[in-house]
Amino acid sequence: MIKVDYAQYTLAELEEAKLQTTPDSQNYPALMAELSARQAKTSPCEQQQENSVFNSAEMRVKLIGYMQLLAALVMTVGLIVGPFVSWWSLISLPFIILSAAAGYTAISEQVRWYWLSILNQGLQVVSFSFGVFNYKYTGLGGIKIGLTWLTEFKLSFAILASSTVRVTGHADTLAENAVHIDVLALVFILVLLTLKKRHR
Repeated sequence: MIKVDYAQYTLAELEEAKLQTTPDSQNYPALMAELSARQAKTSPCEQQQENSVFNSAEMRVKLIGYMQLLAALVMTVGLIVGPFVSWWSLISLPFIILSAAAGYTAISEQVRWYWLSILNQGLQVVSFSFGVFNYKYTGLGGIKIGLTWLTEFKLSFAILASSTVRVTGHADTLAENAVHIDVLALVFILVLLTLKKRHR
């Protein structure tokens, strides 16, 4: 009984599946048949081009993984050597663990765990400040587009190069309200979702 529809795979994905599928697998005959049929009608130039596109996507995911690991390291150092303002400082611990786990699974190409990287980036997409409540999570940096208001509305654009976790309350009742969207995090999510879909 065939459980996988290899007709939906690209040639590069079929080659990768061949490395991961043992000859005693019930899917192996279907995989080999599809691989043979595809190679017969695909020119060497097309094969090389398809492999190049797939490898490029994998390299982008590995780059995201290294950035997540580095962000976890930077946040850890900041937690250890930074000033201990209050117990709120420890709120960064779950974010550090998530970033490290997401980075490791992305670098080691554990596709079924890519959701960790997607979650990690998803938590960075929106940051906001409403009255006394403030939320901001940035990995190694971001490209933020935002809207800020107190007495008037202002659009903002910023490129950040910092690792920040902030989930706080503050007593300043005149604090500006703001909502920011991290475009870079959205791009990373798109890259991860694309490769995850191709691996199915």
